[in-house]
Amino acid sequence: MTCPPARPNMQAVTRLGVVLLFVLASCSTAPSAATAPSPSVTALFPTTTVTPSPARTTVARVMPEAAVWAEVRTSLPPGAPVAVPTWLPATVDRDHVELRDLRVDPVDFRYVVAYLAGKREIVLALGQMPEIAGSGYGMRVRGVPATLTFPTSLWSDAATPATRRVRWSERGHVLSISSDTFTGDDLLHVAWSLDPAGQPPPANAYIRLNEGTCAKVSGPPDEIGTMWGDLPGATLNDTKQVSVTGGRPVVQASWTFASDAGGAWGTRPTRFFDLGLESGRWRIHAINSAPISPPP
Repeated sequence: MTCPPARPNMQAVTRLGVVLLFVLASCSTAPSAATAPSPSVTALFPTTTVTPSPARTTVARVMPEAAVWAEVRTSLPPGAPVAVPTWLPATVDRDHVELRDLRVDPVDFRYVVAYLAGKREIVLALGQMPEIAGSGYGMRVRGVPATLTFPTSLWSDAATPATRRVRWSERGHVLSISSDTFTGDDLLHVAWSLDPAGQPPPANAYIRLNEGTCAKVSGPPDEIGTMWGDLPGATLNDTKQVSVTGGRPVVQASWTFASDAGGAWGTRPTRFFDLGLESGRWRIHAINSAPISPPP
């Protein structure tokens, strides 16, 4: 099991904001509303039906965390996706973890693992789980599209137990992280800190010419930066951290272009950069035109 990523150094975050514009100016095409990789907050369904957490289908066995995941890995078929957490809320007991279900059928293999914190729990599962009716966020987990869904009622009443669920698919198999009591923000933090071992390869591989530079400026589409090229020079006006979502600092940056950038940019744009450590390096995970509140 890998160790959790280091806590972000806020001085490093501030310095990173200063160099954001240099990164922006060195990549390829300008963004548009259709291609910007920012998460969206949408109303997925008009109702607020609550779906229960994964049910216990066998008598749970309680073991230390490492023993649980060792049994899961060795029992499932080779290549089966296994999403192991590295970060969990401090109240979770990692020495007494419940293995609630483990099926090794080569066609319908699955697992259900529950982390307990008193009467609260976080459940990680491999196996079909529906999205929760109500509201949702779109993001990426382990390099693939994912959703966090929850009842809309949580926006006004976050104290009443109701299921939140992060859900994604790898190689045709659904994985999920669910809780009736921990917040959606906690679940995002768990999901964004999962051990990357065995995660799907990137859909479009890219090659860095040098550390700290963008992808190739010419060549096949999968080697070209697709967000920020052809922009005019700019002067940084302000950069500051404004929040933390799912354990990732959100940095607000504004700048003034030296000339008209065209499109919807305007002369003095402001963007919100979701930052995080990945493999020991800072990465911009999402860029938004407005800050997104931590989910309830």
